[in-house]
Amino acid sequence: MADIFISYKKEDAGRVIRMVEALRAEGFDVWWDHGIKAGTEWDRSIHQELYAAKVVLAIWSEASVAAPWVKEEATVGKNRGVLIPVRIDDVDPPLGFMMIQAADLVGWNGDRADQRWAFLLDAVRGILRGGSVSAASGSSARRAEAPPRARPASRSQMPILLAVAGVALVAILALVWMLMAGRGPTTVTPGQPSPQQQQSQQVRISDGEQKLWDQAVAEKTRQAFQSYLVAYPNGAYAQRARDTLLTCRTETKEVWKPGPDVANQMVRGVSGGALSSGVTAEQHCSKAKADVHARAKLMCETIVTNGGYRNAKWTVADAPCDCQKPNTVVMSCIADLAYSCRWEMRVTERTEICG
Repeated sequence: MADIFISYKKEDAGRVIRMVEALRAEGFDVWWDHGIKAGTEWDRSIHQELYAAKVVLAIWSEASVAAPWVKEEATVGKNRGVLIPVRIDDVDPPLGFMMIQAADLVGWNGDRADQRWAFLLDAVRGILRGGSVSAASGSSARRAEAPPRARPASRSQMPILLAVAGVALVAILALVWMLMAGRGPTTVTPGQPSPQQQQSQQVRISDGEQKLWDQAVAEKTRQAFQSYLVAYPNGAYAQRARDTLLTCRTETKEVWKPGPDVANQMVRGVSGGALSSGVTAEQHCSKAKADVHARAKLMCETIVTNGGYRNAKWTVADAPCDCQKPNTVVMSCIADLAYSCRWEMRVTERTEICG
């Protein structure tokens, strides 16, 4: 089971994945619900991981503070004594969690050198060493908030600071003037790559990474971009993938899709007449089959028209006719053939588009 369970709102996945990658880079085993199918498997996986995780991170954002399942998962972590709330938006925690100090990662861009990130790691490691949120709330978890701001200078110090700032500004302007006066146009020796080309040559993109990225760009879905980041968290397109995830939105559109088939329905065609007419059994059989085709066409088009569907297509299977001469005067041929009808119907489709 994972070291850390992350509870979050789906809309925040683009920011949460930065946290997942950074925690994994620190050596932690992190679980979040990316790639888990909805339904029984999804519910069972969340339940097992939530109660087995050593640390539960509840991500508080503008979207998640009103999400019932995020609050429910956070309650489990709180009751187990392993909850560390993390604020990624400037919001108040929901009722029941205001007494637990939340780590402040508002505006965090994934920089692992950020001191606020270091404080969060201290809180996580404190619980993993055997502590709990109650013990950490006064030490590690409380230290996870932003570092205190420096006190403003007193009024007696202001003249000195202004004088120092003035001298520094004059020195900087003089240095800039000297650099610009002695700088000539940038030249590139023929055959030598430019700085931009040298930088691009340092980035090696494998065929697998390029294929996965091209697939994500073509599909424009949250799942596709998240799959790329899971496979290549530090890839050439990682930052672009994270930025694109922040733009994901749900769109509704109507599309035409194949509807249910009417298959293998039996239709009977009949043809007959006096023997004296000279019509052969083969001719009566052909007429009976033509009757079946005409009736199949009419029935299929009626279904499509009445249902508001389109693109009616029907097929009729072939079979031998049953021709009989009940007496010496008449002949009758019966064709019992199976027909199928297919069409397209309009359905409303919800898709998540990113970018």
